[in-house]
Amino acid sequence: MVSQKIGSWAFVIGVLIALILGIALTVVPYLGIVVESGLVNIAALILVILGLVVGFLNIHDKHITDFLIAVIAVSAVGGITMVTVQGLDVGILSVIGALIANIVGLIVALVAPAGLIVGLKQILALAKEQVV
Repeated sequence: MVSQKIGSWAFVIGVLIALILGIALTVVPYLGIVVESGLVNIAALILVILGLVVGFLNIHDKHITDFLIAVIAVSAVGGITMVTVQGLDVGILSVIGALIANIVGLIVALVAPAGLIVGLKQILALAKEQVV
């Protein structure tokens, strides 16, 4: 029960970090402020760590398939969004596209490690069933 709460909080904190950082990465360049790439890398590392925590602590047998499908969907949309918005260069659309791409990309950085852990746990469980 405690581990599930930790996993839930890790997910909520990760989504908040992704939203705030995604907005900041979009707005700050228009203010003429240079963002250090090291800070962005540290934030991405924090999202990956939080994703690992979610994968280890929060996803249980009943929700594995649903979670993995959601991770695949979010990752696919994240990739498509990145490619699609790169071509937008029409005033406010480029800003909105960059905002969406930044937020979705950071959310993928959160859920992809969780999906990896959950997928590996499921593969091990299936392999264990085959051995026994």
